[in-house]
Amino acid sequence: MDQPVLPRILPRPEHPISRKDIDPDALKILYRLYHHGFTAYLVGGCVRDLFLGKTPKDFDLATDAHPRQIRDLFRNSRLIGRRFRLAHVYFPGGKYIEVSTFRRRSEFDAEAPEPPPHSENTFGTPGEDAFRRDITINGIFYNIADFSLVDYVGGLEDLRRGIIRCIGDPDEKFLQDPVRMIRVIRHAARTGFSVEENTYRSLLTHVERLRLCSPARVRDEFLRELREGTARESIQSMLETGMLFVLFPSLAGPLQDGKRREYFLGSLEALDRLRLSEDPVSDDFYLALFLLPFLEFFCPPEEFPGGRKGQADFQLKVREWLIPTLGPFLFTRYSREAAAQLLANQRIFREFAPAGKLPWHWVRKPDFSRALRLFQLEAGVRGEESSPFSWPAADEKFSPRKRKRRFRKKRKRENRGNPAVVESPPGDPDS
Repeated sequence: MDQPVLPRILPRPEHPISRKDIDPDALKILYRLYHHGFTAYLVGGCVRDLFLGKTPKDFDLATDAHPRQIRDLFRNSRLIGRRFRLAHVYFPGGKYIEVSTFRRRSEFDAEAPEPPPHSENTFGTPGEDAFRRDITINGIFYNIADFSLVDYVGGLEDLRRGIIRCIGDPDEKFLQDPVRMIRVIRHAARTGFSVEENTYRSLLTHVERLRLCSPARVRDEFLRELREGTARESIQSMLETGMLFVLFPSLAGPLQDGKRREYFLGSLEALDRLRLSEDPVSDDFYLALFLLPFLEFFCPPEEFPGGRKGQADFQLKVREWLIPTLGPFLFTRYSREAAAQLLANQRIFREFAPAGKLPWHWVRKPDFSRALRLFQLEAGVRGEESSPFSWPAADEKFSPRKRKRRFRKKRKRENRGNPAVVESPPGDPDS
């Protein structure tokens, strides 16, 4: 691959990135590296987002200082990584900023020979570090020395044109690391940019190679698709390219139905709105909402009788469906079980919807509020009433007589095993 000898330098007056928009702790690290004679750049997605006027989620730094030199400069840092060492510089509140040494190749390049652990032959120049990255708009550097932008890969031009393009030969990039195809889809959805023609053709050619990737890496990248707030656009592109069916082959059948496809895309819009919610959402909730449109296809509720026995059988059926669906991606057992519980509980809401009242033993369960939230989101997608239920408050459920009986039972449990508080019965000669 022919690399330009010199990068394009965009001086401060010609770009919109200001230091006031950069994290103060990241600036402290950049300045300390620079004042000790090292090259120090802000790199990756944070430069892209700052250029586009967005607020970055995190700030990554790259330097020509070696990991041990970074460690010596920052006593509040820790070196991580086995094959490629980099530093995490920690700040109060558990916050950290990642600082890496310029490298000549990606840690995920399949064809790259395995270097000795911590070997210096993995380090490289700023230009080599830029060319090892995935797409051009992620290959721009911000130089703290003169506040300029340093572009070895044509990322500035692609930012202005609104294009997602692989750095170098896309066939080579996707063969080295097929997970880059997921990132191309995600960045196109996040920015609203179009994928460059050669990159898109190569993606269609190599999409099946995602099956060969580390399941844990594919899982992490897919979860980012669900969390980023652009799942509707990302999954739509995955449908068009066939990527979704490479990841989840069992969804190909139900998504042939046009109505279910529209319902599925509508649920993804509801999923994206969760990112704007003040209440945090866990990964199992994202997975449950992602799979909810397929619940009736794989686990028809009408095949199970009413009552607790039918609910237990239905929950078992949901588990049997999720194990092969999520199992290949090494989701934790807790995530699978929690998602299965949320999905299975939707049948209870459907069963009691005509009566409009929920059983008290069900309302008292710890997971009730999350299951109700999932039901309300689905009802909104279907255009139905989101809260057709009522249930008694705890103080209204029991009469005074029943509350007194419950109090006596509670006292009895508390006093059990404590003979000192047991009174002798009337008439006992020892009393």
